[in-house]
Amino acid sequence: MEGVQPLDENVGNTPRPRFEKNKLLLVSSAIQGLGLLLCLTYICLHLFAPQVPPPIQSIKVQFTKYEKEKGFILTSQNEDDIMKVQNNSIIINCDGFYLISLKAYFSQEVNISLHYRKGQRPLLVLSEIRSVNSVVVASLAFKDKVYLNVTTHSSFYNSLHANGGELILIHQNPGEFCAH
Repeated sequence: MEGVQPLDENVGNTPRPRFEKNKLLLVSSAIQGLGLLLCLTYICLHLFAPQVPPPIQSIKVQFTKYEKEKGFILTSQNEDDIMKVQNNSIIINCDGFYLISLKAYFSQEVNISLHYRKGQRPLLVLSEIRSVNSVVVASLAFKDKVYLNVTTHSSFYNSLHANGGELILIHQNPGEFCAH
């Protein structure tokens, strides 16, 4: 029997049982299934979590009283406003576009300029007017300060006052850079 080899030499050439290959596929599928389950859980938790939008940066200030050195005094009636008035200026905390509304009736002709940064051109310039009702959209940045400059050619500063003077700022794109 020349063509037949002993059994000990044939053991390495015999096909392996399919059990080991099936076991490896089963373990691999289980791991992939767990990974998919974790991904779906993560997505569902974030998808259905309540989204809290950032608070809208806005303020409404009034000005009626005029002082020769300071100009019109800006006062906010609502202490809960996110934006604040400091040194007669509105402090900008968030980068982005702002809708700015300026309304007033003055007791005499005035020149108005609305500024946001020293050394920059004003956002609004009006000359020799007795009333204003203007809306401007401006790109403002963190640490800008919006302030109103009102002058008159009259020497009667004591009689200068504004009826219904209000300045409103509303941030138009919440979610931009903010420092609180």
